[in-house]
Amino acid sequence: MKTSFAAAFAAPFALVLAVAAAPAQAADKNPVVAEVNGTKILQSDLANYQRSLPPQLAAQAPFEALQDMVVNNMLVAEQAKKEGLDKDPEVKQLYQQVLVKMWMNKHLKAEITPAAVKAAYDGYLANAKPEEEVRARHILTETEDQAKAVIAELKKGADFTETAKAKSKDPSAKQNGGDLGYFAQGEMVPQFSSAAFAMKVGDLSEAPVQSQFGWHVIKVEDRRQATPPTLEQATPAIREELAEKLAQKLVGDVRSKAKVTLYDREGNQGAKK
Repeated sequence: MKTSFAAAFAAPFALVLAVAAAPAQAADKNPVVAEVNGTKILQSDLANYQRSLPPQLAAQAPFEALQDMVVNNMLVAEQAKKEGLDKDPEVKQLYQQVLVKMWMNKHLKAEITPAAVKAAYDGYLANAKPEEEVRARHILTETEDQAKAVIAELKKGADFTETAKAKSKDPSAKQNGGDLGYFAQGEMVPQFSSAAFAMKVGDLSEAPVQSQFGWHVIKVEDRRQATPPTLEQATPAIREELAEKLAQKLVGDVRSKAKVTLYDREGNQGAKK
């Protein structure tokens, strides 16, 4: 699976997303819960920190524990500054990364709205072509001779499901009797997919079909037109696609306004901008 441009930004900053997603609180509902060397810690600071924790830990963390963790973090951060760690190149690099991630998240959140997702979904439905799906079962064997013997057995009246449970080397066959469910062209290995889509409902393989997994005996049980995913089902994929395109545009816009000079590995100035 390819790593998307947006994912390269999004994956490392779950903590940043959690903090950025925190709702603003009215002053009377956001009391001071601690004070460290004159700096006030608000209830919202604890809530933001809690969102950055792993879900199981966040759900179990009591108020007093969160309070201690936030206070301790502030104290350690202050001490780190006193020791000049904030000027360390590695710390500066991490700070830059946080700024980049916060900036990217801010723009992604502003642009990828429910309305934008719905518009993309409507566009997908308008352009989607009807796609056929096949439902099939298979029995997987090590050798062609074994597959031929299975076909002969099935033609004599053996039950496909029970034969799959007993003889298929596909581990899942013992539970599902070789049922692969519905699949579209291209979702299975080419040899298997081509054979299955060439068969009619109720057909059994006349000859074994070879793939990198072994030899298949196929039975087609149904054919249908694929049902488009609902908006809810499609939303995660649509949001990822929108984020990918927007992230590239945002960075491209920023770079187009900058003067960038690139050098080769030896420090010689190149011609690219």
